[in-house]
Amino acid sequence: MTMLSRGDEMTYEPTPELYVNRNKSVAKSFYRQLKTEGFTHQQIIELSTTLLDLVTEDLRDEVHSPE
Repeated sequence: MTMLSRGDEMTYEPTPELYVNRNKSVAKSFYRQLKTEGFTHQQIIELSTTLLDLVTEDLRDEVHSPE
């Protein structure tokens, strides 16, 4: 995390490494939760595919929507 000074105010700017660590942590937690709830490997793969499809649709909508 990088600390930036703006006048009398100190702000923090997350580093790329922080994002990677956060993403890994969230993914591990989500995976463990799914396994705990009885999801099979195949079901987790299908869920992951669905999540990617939703993100793809959102990105496609952003590109095609007028501003």
